[in-house]
Amino acid sequence: MSFLRSPDLGRRWALVFVRDGDADKQGDRDSGAPDRGSVTPLVIGMLVCLLLLTAGVTAAGSAFLAGQRLQRLCDGAVAAAVGSLDPRRSSAEGIGISDPIAAANQYLRVRGPDVGAVVTLGAQTVSANCSNEAPITFGALFGMPTLGRTVTSTSQPILKQTASSAFDGGAAVSPGPEGTAI
Repeated sequence: MSFLRSPDLGRRWALVFVRDGDADKQGDRDSGAPDRGSVTPLVIGMLVCLLLLTAGVTAAGSAFLAGQRLQRLCDGAVAAAVGSLDPRRSSAEGIGISDPIAAANQYLRVRGPDVGAVVTLGAQTVSANCSNEAPITFGALFGMPTLGRTVTSTSQPILKQTASSAFDGGAAVSPGPEGTAI
């Protein structure tokens, strides 16, 4: 307990309870050293952290969406390649290699000109390995303005059953006009 002169009471003395650690602070207030402006750097620092966090989340979302876009384009290219196969050809005729590859390339030329694809025809499957360099929003802030992505898509051609053969117990399977069913 100590007697301190209170600035708001003028010349009168007041009994003020002061803890041991607070006595120094009280002295600083009376000495005239202003404690103003210490909040401004804290607020600026928090805003910088918040802006960096927002930019990081935006960049991560942009990278994720670029990967999804590439996967959709690769799936579409494989579907176009499978759709170009003619199931009515006999196995003795073989598959025209240029037909499915040309269909996949045409699909990507229209929908994803920035995507490179390698289409592979297997015995029962059609696969594509697609890649591109996707621009990332705020990527330059983190040292990566673009991100290289590579995805793979595989599909199998399936013969459609006509409505009459489905009710006949599936004994005779004839291909539909498209040659694929998903």
